[in-house]
Amino acid sequence: MIKTIKKIDHEEILNEYKQLESGIQWTDYGHRGKQAGLQYKQDEDVWASAVGKKSKDAEPDVSILNPYFKNTVFESIINEYNLKRTRLMWSGPFSCYSMHSDDSPRIHIPLITNIQCFFLFRNDSPEHMPAGKVYWVNTRRRHTFINCSEEWRLHLVGSVEN
Repeated sequence: MIKTIKKIDHEEILNEYKQLESGIQWTDYGHRGKQAGLQYKQDEDVWASAVGKKSKDAEPDVSILNPYFKNTVFESIINEYNLKRTRLMWSGPFSCYSMHSDDSPRIHIPLITNIQCFFLFRNDSPEHMPAGKVYWVNTRRRHTFINCSEEWRLHLVGSVEN
């Protein structure tokens, strides 16, 4: 289930991202994409703590702001939605995640996307999330993401309690 929370100026976020992009340290997942953490867990790597499967079990603890994002629109968004384990997620062309479920819902803010990028819940029709909105997604249900296009897709993603 995907609910639209509100409209947002994704261009403002994307412009600030572009100013910061050269200093971001990514965890590379090959053709599937790359991720960078905006939050981290105490005593863990500020860039890698929020990414990958290992951080899934510690989501509530992945709550310290990566200092690189201090005083940015990203810090404001994290605070506004009380996000945990927030990360930037690039998905590569023709890539797909495995079907899975998460322990908590997610906030998704599409920054770069196109009509061939789909979120899919098991036994449901694919849904596209256009840029310019903030979405609450019940990722406790089994789901996947599919990028059927030749272009990269970028989302800002964080975990929420409900």
